[in-house]
Amino acid sequence: MSYGEKMRKHSADKIFLFGLLVVSLLLAYLVVRAKRVILLGEAVGIPAVGISVRLPSGNGWQSDKTWRHDEDTLVLRSVLRAEPSGQSAQVVCIYRLAGARDSGRAWLEEQAADFPAELCEYGTRRIQQTDLEWVHIKEAGHMSSALAAAAALAHGRWLDIEITQVAGEDEIVQQVFDKVTQNITIEDNGLLEDGLRIISQIKAEGLDKVTAGLDESYYYLVKDSSRRPVGFLVEMLVRPASTDKAQIQAASFGYITEPYRWETAMMFKSNVGLDEMVWETETEQNRLVQIRRGPLTLQGQRQAVKSASVVSVEDSNKMTVQRLGPDQVEFETRIPEAAIPDAVITAAYVQMLKSNTDRIIVDAIISDGRIKPAVISVTRKPADAPQADCVIETEYIGDGQTEQTYLDSRMHVIKKVLKLNGIYVLEPVDMEELTRRFPERADYILQRSQAMRNGRL
Repeated sequence: MSYGEKMRKHSADKIFLFGLLVVSLLLAYLVVRAKRVILLGEAVGIPAVGISVRLPSGNGWQSDKTWRHDEDTLVLRSVLRAEPSGQSAQVVCIYRLAGARDSGRAWLEEQAADFPAELCEYGTRRIQQTDLEWVHIKEAGHMSSALAAAAALAHGRWLDIEITQVAGEDEIVQQVFDKVTQNITIEDNGLLEDGLRIISQIKAEGLDKVTAGLDESYYYLVKDSSRRPVGFLVEMLVRPASTDKAQIQAASFGYITEPYRWETAMMFKSNVGLDEMVWETETEQNRLVQIRRGPLTLQGQRQAVKSASVVSVEDSNKMTVQRLGPDQVEFETRIPEAAIPDAVITAAYVQMLKSNTDRIIVDAIISDGRIKPAVISVTRKPADAPQADCVIETEYIGDGQTEQTYLDSRMHVIKKVLKLNGIYVLEPVDMEELTRRFPERADYILQRSQAMRNGRL
């Protein structure tokens, strides 16, 4: 090969390598840009509420598939994990049952005050028939920013959106906000309105009169999905003896042996109008706790952990919660308009049957102060229980718990089916049956029953 030919071949190799480098850089650039394209996942709705949201998914984003209950809210989250560039971000949608605020703008200004921002831009965006107020906050001296938005919904509810970004070459908060808000659905299906009507009727008539036809006590044998007895539950309802002392009491205590030991007792007292209420709760359960076995070794071990709570309502809008034990906390919260104590949720069942209402949404106040939105549905003459006149299903949104109560024509409970980390069937028996099945708890059952009839925990 001549010298000239060698030079031409060498030059061609250089051009080829240079071209290959350019193509590689272009492909790398396109890959990086493609990763920064914000794709949305499937719409995730809140069951029976009429709200659905699509959040970023894929290209590094990890998104929840369901709304999760947290205290008195439902939360849906998508997170962009930290990339080599250091960029990370998250989107959080929060459905608040009773927002402790008078206006969206005031809440947005509080959010902005928490950031050392060089720029705060406010605005409003229309979603169907709802105004979404927002503030975009850019932090001084950093490629970090946040955007908070709030939409006032019917009956004191709120839908909040919180988007944050830390570091990164591109500011993606606005892009995410635009895409998410273009894919929000807010519809009113009337179920909450029907729930409010049922609660108003109970308060107007009086809790004592609405529950007048119900049995005062039930002793349930609890069986697991294989029909093995694993515990018991006792429920009591004590109505006022006279109009001079118009107070109603509901109490319960339970004991479960499998899969992990759990024991609880609850006392609820209220006036018949449900605007002055007190709960007292004691719980002992086996929890998985971390035990240190050495300077660098932690071992999981189940231990009996005791906790207690006291919850009180002195007016119809505000509730004080005090929890004692490992998760000790004390706070105040607002009560949603459609709230009803879970201890007397059977009053809603009675009123629904009386008014021929087949489906509603209410907010169940749990004995430890949590508030859960619940869908209550009535099915008459259920095919799976011919002896039942109806079955009433209560689905607690956000935690996977469902309770089915089978009733005969006189409102007596035939059985209950509880779905929560498994399936449990609650069969009514007498107290003697429980003491025979659980002789080691016989004295406890007798003493607790008598104390609760006398209004003591």
